This record gives sequence, structure tokens and C-alpha cells, in this order.
Amino acid sequence: MKKSILALFTYLCSSSLYAAEGGSSQYLPGFYGDFGMGTSSASGTYLSNFFGYNWASNSNNGSSNSLLFELPGIIHVTETKILNGTYTFGFYPYVLRSTYNTKVNNDKKEFERAGTGDMYAVPVQLSWQYGDISFLAFEGIVVPTGSYEKNRDLNAGRNSWTFDNNFSITWLPDNGKYDLSLTFGYMVNTENTATHYRTGDDVHVDYSTGYYLTPSLGIGVTGSYYRQVTNDTGAGVPLNTMSGEYSSIGPVMTYTVKMGERDVSFSTKWLHEYDVNNHIPGDYLIIRTNLKF
Repeated sequence: MKKSILALFTYLCSSSLYAAEGGSSQYLPGFYGDFGMGTSSASGTYLSNFFGYNWASNSNNGSSNSLLFELPGIIHVTETKILNGTYTFGFYPYVLRSTYNTKVNNDKKEFERAGTGDMYAVPVQLSWQYGDISFLAFEGIVVPTGSYEKNRDLNAGRNSWTFDNNFSITWLPDNGKYDLSLTFGYMVNTENTATHYRTGDDVHVDYSTGYYLTPSLGIGVTGSYYRQVTNDTGAGVPLNTMSGEYSSIGPVMTYTVKMGERDVSFSTKWLHEYDVNNHIPGDYLIIRTNLKF
């Protein structure tokens, strides 16, 4: 299945000026950006696995964060039509190992957390195709399944639900040699019931421009834009908070091979964050594997 979604990890910042509880977001830069992000595959059940590594550092206080993660998603494309669109559903369990290093009174401190994070579920996804243009709309739900304790320094989950509303479009001109894709998403966060803190809503835009050198090999550029658009509310909201905003960009390559009777596609991308405001900039390496059972 060409279209996959995804998104989430606990991203720690060190300044109380950052909006969002703990400076975190359920959004991951560029995870929606890929070849054919507005398309859907033929009916059937697919494995869509994301494996990635993120590293970031704060030069102001010497802190750094690294994250190794995997999301083995199971996606089912049905033959059911709703509003003339193909109905699809799926879910992405989340496994991570996160490390955070900082200094406290000139003493180095390291915090580490490994285990399951917050699962990303897709109860409803609809797709339409009109010639060389495809549309896709889906509701993603971040389920608070990750380990969380209120007074713990580093958590695998955020202890709140997020409703991620998305719309994607893909244009495949020149008989599919070119791939121009765009996704717009609006994330609504709920209250953390342990802290009674509610992070504001987020907007994210992801894009991909690619060219197929052969029917099985494509190269391109992918990127994203993120901004928190409403204020945090509830208990403990810091004064003079400023919303996070940042962009990312980097190369992407996709390749499809035959393994027996199955087509298996691989996508590899590197993303670098820039134009960063109230957010620790980082880099991402992401490998996606997609195959039909």
C-alpha cells in the first residue's frame, strides 16, 4: 500500500517557555510525506513498517535527545465503498528507546526509557481516484497506550488522546513518471488527566516531489511544516508561552522488488529541520517497508 501514515513520539524540550506540555507533540516531521501519499492500493491486507532514528541537541544548555523507534502497521484495504471512496482501516503499534542527556548543576544526567509508546489507529480512511489525480482522507487517533507516570523524568507516552484529521492529494502526470503529493493535517489534543494540562491544537503540512527513473525506482525531495495554532490550557500553563514552529526537508528514495509472488517496496528518507522557533532542531532517518500478505 503506497499511502501510509503515522506519527508520534515524546519529544522533550528543556524550557518552560515552550508551548505544549513538556514541549512535546504527537506529530513527527515528514512522516506523512512519501511517494503517492494521496493514493491507495488494491484491496487486501498490508504490512507497513516504519523504522527510524532521531537525534537532536540544544546548544544553549548542552542537552541532547536520541530516539530509536519502530511502528509495524497492519492496514486492510476493503472492497467497501463509502461516499464512492474506498474504505481502509488499520493500526500502528509503537516501540521505542529514548535517551535524554542534560546537565544539572554541571553534573551530567542521563535518562532512558524503552518499551511501547502511544499507538496510532486509523478507524476510517477513504480514497478516490480521478484519472492521474488521487484524493485521500483519514482520521488518525493517537491512543494513550504508552507507559506514563506523572513525576517521571522520561515517559514513553503522553497520557492524552489526539485526533488527527488529514486530507491528501497526489498528482501523477506524464503517465506516472512524476509524483507530486501533499497532505494537510489538523491535530486536536485532549487533556492529560494526570496533570490536567491540555496542549493546544497543531497544524502540519507534508509534501513530496518525486521522479521515477524506472517503474520500480523513484527519487525525490520530501519535507514538512508544523505549527501549534491554539494556546495550551489547564493547570500549570507557563506564563509567556510561545508556540512551536518548524520545517523540515530532505531527500527520499523508493524502490520496489519482487520477493516470490509479492511486491515489496522500500522507502528511505533523511530529514533536517530548519526555520525552528521554540523547538529543539533535529534530524531524522526513516525507512519504510511495505508488502501485501
